[in-house]
Amino acid sequence: MTSTTFGSFIQPDRSLETMNDPNEKLGCVVYSGFRAVNQAPGLGLLGQSRIFDAIWQRWRETPLTCEDQCSAQYYFDIVRTLRDFNGEFGHVVEVGCYLGGASSILAGCMDRFDFTLDIVDISPQFLLYSYERLRRMYPDAAGRVRLFHGDLPSYVREVMMTQPRKGTIIHHDGAHDFNQVVKDMAALSFVREQLYAIIAQDTHLRGTVKHMNFVDMALYAVFGTDLTYCPIGARYEEESPVTHPNRYQGNYFIPGQAEGYVLPMGLNSFRYPHPALSIDDFLPAPIVRRDAA
Repeated sequence: MTSTTFGSFIQPDRSLETMNDPNEKLGCVVYSGFRAVNQAPGLGLLGQSRIFDAIWQRWRETPLTCEDQCSAQYYFDIVRTLRDFNGEFGHVVEVGCYLGGASSILAGCMDRFDFTLDIVDISPQFLLYSYERLRRMYPDAAGRVRLFHGDLPSYVREVMMTQPRKGTIIHHDGAHDFNQVVKDMAALSFVREQLYAIIAQDTHLRGTVKHMNFVDMALYAVFGTDLTYCPIGARYEEESPVTHPNRYQGNYFIPGQAEGYVLPMGLNSFRYPHPALSIDDFLPAPIVRRDAA
C-alpha cells in the first residue's frame, strides 16, 4: 500500500467551495444517481420528525451530482436513533462515507444532540466530497468534523487508542466484505470501553462471491449468535427489483431482511478476537510512504 496520508487526518480541499460541482475535480463514480431526498415523501416520512424534515429541506436546497446508497427510511431511522440516544454519546465515527449521504444526515443532527464527528474512508476523494456536501448543507457543523484517511483498524490505533472518548457511536457503512468487516469489528474490541453503540448498514446485502457481502454474518462472527440489536431501515418484498442482482456489481438485497442493525454495546460483548491478539493483527499491509528512501 502506497500513500502519503493513509493512517492520518487530512484537511478539506478549500478549492471545492467555489465550484458548482465538486465532482468535476474529484471524479467520484456515480452509479445509479439514486437520491433519498426524492424517495422520502413517497414513504410518508415527512411530518413525523422536525429534525428529519429540516434535513430533507436542506437536501432539496443543496443540489449536487451524487447518489445516496441508503434508503430514505434508513436515514430517517438514523435520526430517530440519535434522538433516542441523546445525552448518552458525544462523538460519532462514520466508517465509509462514499458521497456523503449519511454524513449529511449526521451533520444535520450535530447541533441538536451536541456531538463531534470523524469520517473515516480509504478514499481521499470520498472524504473530500462528503465534507464539501455537508459543509454546504451545514456550514456551522463543518468545524467539528475531521477527515481520517484510512480504514477502521488504523483509526482505532492512531486515534481511539491515543485520544479516548467515552460515549462513542460507530456508524459502519464501509467495506462489506466479510473478512474486512470482521477486522473492523474486532479492532473495536481494543477500545470497547469507549463504545456506546455500533450502527451497521447493509445487513441485507448480498452479491457475487467475489465481493463476499456478508455484513450481518460478520457481526455474528465477532459478537456471537446471540447478538442483541434493533433493526432499522428498509425491508424489501421478494418481488422488488432490488432483490435481484443489479447491473453494477451484481449486488442485491435479501427479501424481508432489515437494512441495518443498531447494537447497544451494553447488551453485547466481543466473542472475537482472543485476548492474546493485538490491534496490529488487524491492520492493513505496511504502508510505503512515497517520500521514503
